[in-house]
Amino acid sequence: MATLGETKASIVVALLAFLVAGISLFHGQAGHTAMIATACGFALVIARLRQEREEDDKRLGLDEKLRHAQELQERGAFREALGVVHQVADLAQSSKLQRAALESVAWCELALNRPEAARDALSCLREAGADPYCQAAVEDACGNSLWALHIVEREARRHELSREATLFRIDLYARLRGIEAACALTLEQLSRLRFEDVERVLRFADGAGQSRAASALAHVLPQLRRA
Repeated sequence: MATLGETKASIVVALLAFLVAGISLFHGQAGHTAMIATACGFALVIARLRQEREEDDKRLGLDEKLRHAQELQERGAFREALGVVHQVADLAQSSKLQRAALESVAWCELALNRPEAARDALSCLREAGADPYCQAAVEDACGNSLWALHIVEREARRHELSREATLFRIDLYARLRGIEAACALTLEQLSRLRFEDVERVLRFADGAGQSRAASALAHVLPQLRRA
């Protein structure tokens, strides 16, 4: 791993190359070559700055602090975790770590039934937007369930959702579109779900009245149990 001095030196060299190429381009002496060199120099500077920020985070031990906070969250110690992730978010230099810390703040605030505080945490994100699942969960908790559904539907069209996000999407379907739609979506997403997930949907369907999709889901349940 490069030392701090080596990283800063490489940034200075890249800046000088960037400056020389820019001057050449300004005077019309290098044409396309100067344009390419300028673009490459700019990309190198950005990459080096990002690398330096990430190394600063590691030197401060912020990655370890965030992992510790996530372990606290898994144990249900949300108030304790909140103190740690706030510290990480305040000290983080890289946008990647700051985003992860602020998302953890939002999840902790949601667990403590403070959705507006969770929304405030996500509003602090600058360079990169929040994880769509986290953003949707916050909006749903704030009473904007239709907007939350729009967020997860848009993300589902772009990328494969995690198991947790898929379950959240099914829950939104059940509340906003009815149990038939929720069961139909569960059938579509079987490969991402566990046996207990499908069983939970069916229990809810039994309480809400049978439907065609629920019957189809019940039919495949024994196969999932064997699998």
